[in-house]
Amino acid sequence: MNIRTLSVVFFVLAVAFAIHKITEPESVGNLPANLVSFAPEDCDKILISPRGDDDPVIVIIKDAKGKWIVKTENSEKEFMADSSTVKRTLKTMSQLKPIRMATQNKDRWEQFEVTDSAGMGVAFYNDDNILADVIIGRFTYIPSTMAAQMRQRNPYMRQNPGTMSTYIRRRGEDEVFAVEGFLSSQIRTDVDHFRDKSLFSLANDFKYPVELSFKVPGDSSFVLTQTNGQWMIGEVRADSAAVADYLKDIRNLKVRSFANKEPANITHKLAIKDRNGLTSVIEAEFNKDSTLIMSSQYPDNWALDKNNYLFDKIFVSKSSLLSN
Repeated sequence: MNIRTLSVVFFVLAVAFAIHKITEPESVGNLPANLVSFAPEDCDKILISPRGDDDPVIVIIKDAKGKWIVKTENSEKEFMADSSTVKRTLKTMSQLKPIRMATQNKDRWEQFEVTDSAGMGVAFYNDDNILADVIIGRFTYIPSTMAAQMRQRNPYMRQNPGTMSTYIRRRGEDEVFAVEGFLSSQIRTDVDHFRDKSLFSLANDFKYPVELSFKVPGDSSFVLTQTNGQWMIGEVRADSAAVADYLKDIRNLKVRSFANKEPANITHKLAIKDRNGLTSVIEAEFNKDSTLIMSSQYPDNWALDKNNYLFDKIFVSKSSLLSN
């Protein structure tokens, strides 16, 4: 029985190894363990060069306080960067492992879009020392033949559809490698992708609101005040559950699309005061198709609110907060 069992196990392992070798992508030469290898915390500057020569270089730099700033090269306008987005970028790019070599021939660079002009350049620095400098090329997708066959037999069976990979070349070297994943979805060439998208937050020093003053066109303005733990609109008691739901909806507002100008003709205004006396203001220039919104917390983050998604969250009616 032991010999029979061992024979079956050996046969299964042999079949698995044969399938792996058949489906394994072809490689050329010996692959390096890592194309890029550095500690993310050592990086304090990232330069992203868009494909072609028309668009400016994106500069992401850590300031003296340890916060990330993003801007375009030679521009005086700076924006706070989203630290989570920068950290994800560094985590992905700091340990790039090749899955196969595509070519060692410079004449084939254009095919994989890793020439200096066709590719997207990304360089990582510690002070003025280069930690890594690569050119990101074309994305490719290799479907799984086995998965397609399995789906034909059982269309409800979930199988790995294939392999997504991106061609990449280290600057100054001839070899082009494929690495797993769609790198261009994380390494973008627009400033807005890396910007901090915060618009308003009930957190940190500003919390526990006690008064909300809604100023809107016509006679619909009102003040929502908390007195002795009860929310009131004038002399009328508000629905505490409705107010709680409203505060939850506006607790952490994010910009979906940045506007290139700040609201000029203010039509709506909300002033929120917390129990420590701090006041934050949200202002809007209403338009039925898309509204411009800004807040005093993040004055540089002007939101272009398409379809008025944010506007409808912020500027609610008096009746929606009252008890039935």
